[in-house]
Amino acid sequence: MSLLLAGYTFSGPVSLVDYKQQDELDGLFGAFYLKHPDKKVADYGLLYIGDTEEIKQEGFPEKHKKYQMWVEKAKGVENIYIGFCPTPGLMPKKKELIKRHLIYKYNPMCNK
Repeated sequence: MSLLLAGYTFSGPVSLVDYKQQDELDGLFGAFYLKHPDKKVADYGLLYIGDTEEIKQEGFPEKHKKYQMWVEKAKGVENIYIGFCPTPGLMPKKKELIKRHLIYKYNPMCNK
């Protein structure tokens, strides 16, 4: 399964609890949550859009600057999912423009 945000495909999403850090491709990631976790319907809300460089930092996800906010907004770590949008070969400015566009369009709660 994947999620489409403004024409950009985010693979997954996979549960953050089950996520194993790898050598992530250059790109963007999204932190998502299930809007109705009790119904087990794949209706995801967007918590955060970031650069995969943030994932490469030691201690991800617990040491990420927005982790506690993700947990609060998603009502528990078990309701946080992560998806990836690879952007290999893009200039850093172009990737930043895509990130800003997605933040503007979707207004994720934790990007404020």
